[in-house]
Amino acid sequence: MSGGFSLGFLSRVYSPSADPKVYRDTLELFKVAEALGFDSGWVAQHHFASEHGRLPAPLVLLAAVAQRTRHISLGTGIIVLPQEPPLRLAEDAAVLDLLSNGRLELGLGAGFDPETFLAFGREHDARHRDYEQHLHQLLNALGNAPLTDSGSRLLPRANGLSHRLWEATSRVELVAERGHGLIMAPNPHQPADAGTDLVNRYRNAWTGDNGTPARVARVQALFPAPDDATRNDIRAYVQRQQRIGVFKGAINDDFDTTLKRLGVLHGPVQQMVEQLQQGPALTAHDQLILQVQTVSTPLRDAIRALEIIREHIAPALGWQPTGTPS
Repeated sequence: MSGGFSLGFLSRVYSPSADPKVYRDTLELFKVAEALGFDSGWVAQHHFASEHGRLPAPLVLLAAVAQRTRHISLGTGIIVLPQEPPLRLAEDAAVLDLLSNGRLELGLGAGFDPETFLAFGREHDARHRDYEQHLHQLLNALGNAPLTDSGSRLLPRANGLSHRLWEATSRVELVAERGHGLIMAPNPHQPADAGTDLVNRYRNAWTGDNGTPARVARVQALFPAPDDATRNDIRAYVQRQQRIGVFKGAINDDFDTTLKRLGVLHGPVQQMVEQLQQGPALTAHDQLILQVQTVSTPLRDAIRALEIIREHIAPALGWQPTGTPS
């Protein structure tokens, strides 16, 4: 991994129960991350508390974050686009981008959970088709195209937001053709170096026709000292992924092997630094986004993990903060 990248964190807004405290804790985590000098913070969308993720409406929470922060970029990693009305998503995103002074990074994906597609009345097997249709409508709205015969257009305007779109997909040539950023994470069904190959394919397909640079957001889970609760959370996560048909194969009896397959980094700081250095090279336009929470992680432990990343891990990888931490 080369230096000069941006540093971010990912919160899946996990909580073992439907306690609104999880939203207040997430707001606090963003404030702490900004004070530490993190460049971006990202939240994931989960409907019906799948995986114990408690955030079905990422843009609503990020609007609250926008009013409590000033500099940190606000990312969605990801919004399940086939389940969203594209024009309504464009309107909400445009308002949030104005509120945050252009800090929104809009990450999109096709989703994977069959149970949530059923609840939305969508076909899970048609999610990639629906994704392409919804993305086309979203881009038309964000690009100020007329939406009716009479010339209705998106209001408020989303100036610049179409250049801050990210896609999480293995169809990287399409992402490059559209000029969007690529969100990539470890795939338990691919070899460890698959991520590097994916990024290389994306960069090789890049044309730059829309005037934006190629950009990669590398997402990685990182737990400096996973305790028993963290390990139990990860086991439960894998068991659910097995049940819904996403995780193929048995859970290895050696739990460290399971963590390695999932791409979850843990252990001494130097060991995690070396593991991160083995991944795809990142440039000044790219982001390293680290997840530091499972369902049972208390806020204080998440904050301590961000401090370790800020003080020891990110600088060892070549990251430099743009401002002075407060």
